[in-house]
Amino acid sequence: LQIKAVPQQSNVVFSDDFSSDTIDPNRFAADSPFFEGGVGDIHAEAGDGVMRFVGTTTQQWWSGGTLRVVPTFAPSESETITLSIDRVAEAGQGTASRSALWILDETQTNYILFADVRGEGGWRYNRKIGQDGDVPTGGGNNMAVFDGDAFDDGGLHTMSMVADGQTVKLLLDGIEGAEVQFPFSPVIFQFGSYARANDDTADTTWDNLVIESEGGATFDPGAVSVTEGGLSQPVNVRIPQGLNSQRDITLTISSADTSIATPVGGSNGKLALVFPAGGDNTQSFRVQGGALGGTELSIQGDLAGGNRLSVAVISGPGALLEDGFGASLNAANWVVSNEGLGGGEGDSTVSVEDGELKVFTYALSDGWAGASAKTKDGYLAVQDLHLVFEVDRVSIDQFGTAGRAGVMISNDDRSKFVFLSQQYDENDNISWQANVNPGSPTGGGVGIAAFNQFESLGEYRIRMVANGSEVEVFVNGVSGGTFPFEVSTGIHFELGAYAQSSDDDATGVFDNVTIENVLPCVDTSMDNVTLTLADRSQSFEVFVPQLLNADQDVQVTITSSNPDAAIPAGASGGSLVLNFPAGSASTQSVSIIPVGIGSTQFSLSNNAGACDESGVKVSVTAVPDTLLSDDFSADGLSGWTQDDIALDGTGLATEGSGVRVENGQVVIDVTVETPLWPGFALFTSETFSASAGEPLAFELDRTDLDFVLTTGTGSEQRTGVYVRDGSGNFIFFNDYVAHDGRNYGWRYNKSVGDDDDDPSGAGVNIPAFDGGKFDDRGAHRMKILANGETVKLYLDDVFGVEIPFAASSGISFGFGTYCDEAGNVAIGYFDNALVKGGSIPFVAQGNIDGYSVQDGNIVIEYTGTLKSAAEATGPYTPVAGAASPYSVTPAKAAEFFIAE
Repeated sequence: LQIKAVPQQSNVVFSDDFSSDTIDPNRFAADSPFFEGGVGDIHAEAGDGVMRFVGTTTQQWWSGGTLRVVPTFAPSESETITLSIDRVAEAGQGTASRSALWILDETQTNYILFADVRGEGGWRYNRKIGQDGDVPTGGGNNMAVFDGDAFDDGGLHTMSMVADGQTVKLLLDGIEGAEVQFPFSPVIFQFGSYARANDDTADTTWDNLVIESEGGATFDPGAVSVTEGGLSQPVNVRIPQGLNSQRDITLTISSADTSIATPVGGSNGKLALVFPAGGDNTQSFRVQGGALGGTELSIQGDLAGGNRLSVAVISGPGALLEDGFGASLNAANWVVSNEGLGGGEGDSTVSVEDGELKVFTYALSDGWAGASAKTKDGYLAVQDLHLVFEVDRVSIDQFGTAGRAGVMISNDDRSKFVFLSQQYDENDNISWQANVNPGSPTGGGVGIAAFNQFESLGEYRIRMVANGSEVEVFVNGVSGGTFPFEVSTGIHFELGAYAQSSDDDATGVFDNVTIENVLPCVDTSMDNVTLTLADRSQSFEVFVPQLLNADQDVQVTITSSNPDAAIPAGASGGSLVLNFPAGSASTQSVSIIPVGIGSTQFSLSNNAGACDESGVKVSVTAVPDTLLSDDFSADGLSGWTQDDIALDGTGLATEGSGVRVENGQVVIDVTVETPLWPGFALFTSETFSASAGEPLAFELDRTDLDFVLTTGTGSEQRTGVYVRDGSGNFIFFNDYVAHDGRNYGWRYNKSVGDDDDDPSGAGVNIPAFDGGKFDDRGAHRMKILANGETVKLYLDDVFGVEIPFAASSGISFGFGTYCDEAGNVAIGYFDNALVKGGSIPFVAQGNIDGYSVQDGNIVIEYTGTLKSAAEATGPYTPVAGAASPYSVTPAKAAEFFIAE
């Protein structure tokens, strides 16, 4: 018997030994990722078979220069990307210099910088990924394994990065120094040199750059659902880049259980895929559903499989388990697990007493000993069929340091889980948290602020809803947020209690378990839209669950609660019926027709018994007049009033700070003399009025944010826009920038007389604006929409949040820049201010707003006068007696319609 192992294969996808003594623009581009804002002339020079970076910092701190590798690379769980490069020499002069090797995401706002920091601690790394623990600037994190003369010699060392789409390993001469979280793909690589302070010089030499791809063949997506006898969506199979550049690669797709699912096009549950030499590195196939259940498809052949395809063959929704825990624990439903949350050992019992499940644990050692009742069966959860678990957590009690009781959703071996629990400790502190594996399987986990209101130790209804990629958690109907849980088959639930330390005990009591598969709700692509009477460009998507219309026709009715404000195009009497025929697409687009000033709710209902989301709130306003428009092309600031008051009312800027117009932009330049948060703002000299029908909109470009970190990476800056009433109440919508791992980003501060006002602190985060797309300190269009009762905040036309702000008159708008500590510098650049409000006369023009097919007739929705003709070129004459919506029987060879 011969046993043959098929290894993952390595392939060089990019290399350069710099022997050409040139910089090929098709392979490398000059660049300089932002670090601490310094300015200099550091650049690359090719020669003598190496790449050398030289230059001087002329404005501190940490100017630099790099070469960006032009191709991008896509690391994944099954395909690692390894970059290796020889750092030949580090010979910078002055206070400090860096040999810099970067990996960045596609936006180039998230990164890991691996560097030899001469003069400031040796081999270190900086990370910026928008999570706590970031150290984006400054000295970064030391790698102690590289301390000492053997590495701190400024000489030849091979630096390597190994990326898998989730983490990056940093190696020096083959020795691993750190594995750092970096959940991005594709990625960009850069290498170069940086010098710290004024007149410091950079001098770094590099050679022998190699980038390799190593991995197996992979399925994408990694999980699909399919009905009995149905076909799945296309599944891609991908092999590493370049692997089939010289030869064919042959793979076989195999089903672990051919009674449940098979690859289409194969035989006996096996499908051969050939990737021809020089061809694409991806191919696709579909899965045929068989019997209900779950199975996996795997890859064999010339290349090892990098993952498996999880297939769930599903039917309709329904109850899966109900248990009120009568006299004893039902062995058909539950098994007892003595697995704790950490390494602690305990003495535990799981029993039914008085019709309730009781889990008791006595800890024999530290480390969250515990036990649970675990569902015997595994269940399915996919995007098209959600899995819902509910239970009464009757009570929790503990003695000692701390105890927890809660619900865990997991795969069979707990390699993936989310554990929602209430903790009670020796100081009578009560808290709710989620532990997630991978990530935070033990310890404090993630605190859930939404559950802080639930302070008793008594009964709560806990609910979990899983969809194959994440799980949302609820207590008494209140959502605590969603957590990653990429499991679609073999899902188990556990009811458990755990004790933290030796001699602690914990007791959790549970009752009334239900488990069911449910369809997701009929939903829309947006839930809030504002448009003017003249705006006919707004539309939204309506989604029905794919299983809902898989074998039946489904009708979704969209009803406007106030047809005098707006209706869906094609509506009759304010309602539109969308038909989703059996087996057809599960998405349709609906246009919004404004009718009059006011607001309405487009509610959803369906004839198939599925749940419905809340629909779309539509606000129709007058066509606004332009009240202020300023592109700052003039030298002065006519129409604006300067405000020099610090955010916290105490800080002072230096005499050289101020506001100026430069190159058609407003520049607000702040250097701190006395902390805290001095700065400047410009407010409109004129005040305005707002109402629901005639709201005010203020828009402004924040084109750039620059700064100098005089006091180091603890420095902070803010730029943003204001809305302010005549009493001084305000909302400040701002980009709050920090450089030491505190991730602020786009937030708002408010001072409106509420108990939770925070006029100058960290403010309130706006989750819609999280991430590299917005957190780049670059150009963004900020917008405030005030309607007399609330304000809505937008960034680049993306809605962020709506905040109460009761002001209908005396309203002014402004924009400003602020900085925190003495010596630090913030410079904000602004352009294209616009204030719109009031109203201008609007005469509705004729327009065909939409059409649909109903009972074999063409139904035309229009405004104005409907006209028809036998030819497209006319002549057109009015349709006698026509009123919108107008139904036409298609009896003629051709007929054309317009509305005027």
